[in-house]
Amino acid sequence: MDIALVVALVVVGGASIIATIVVAIWAFRRHAQNAGADVRASFPDAVVGPELGQYRGGTGSFPSTRNTSWIVLTPHALAVRPLLGKAISLPVADVTGTRMQRGFKGQWNGQPVLVVETTRGEIGLTVESPAQWEAALAR
Repeated sequence: MDIALVVALVVVGGASIIATIVVAIWAFRRHAQNAGADVRASFPDAVVGPELGQYRGGTGSFPSTRNTSWIVLTPHALAVRPLLGKAISLPVADVTGTRMQRGFKGQWNGQPVLVVETTRGEIGLTVESPAQWEAALAR
């Protein structure tokens, strides 16, 4: 095989891979924006949020898979709407406490984790202002 042909195939293949990655990132970001608009429309009575944050997993009956999620607190519920996966709606009445931790379930990403304690287990959330969320949940 001619060396020029091999080089051309490698260049075209590499460009195809890069183009596919760029399109996938664009599509995922577009999906996140659309999901955010849906969450804003679904929760007009939001006390805090909606905010794009990280669901750090849960214990008990909560899903353990970590995921980027839209998180919103209303007067009646804490809603976690992951970009991929199962949504969580937690009645505020089920919240028994909150605390701040360096990490959650053995994982640390350099940001404090807001741990929400409930009657069903715990969930970990990474949000922009964990103190604001903690104060709102304490009401």
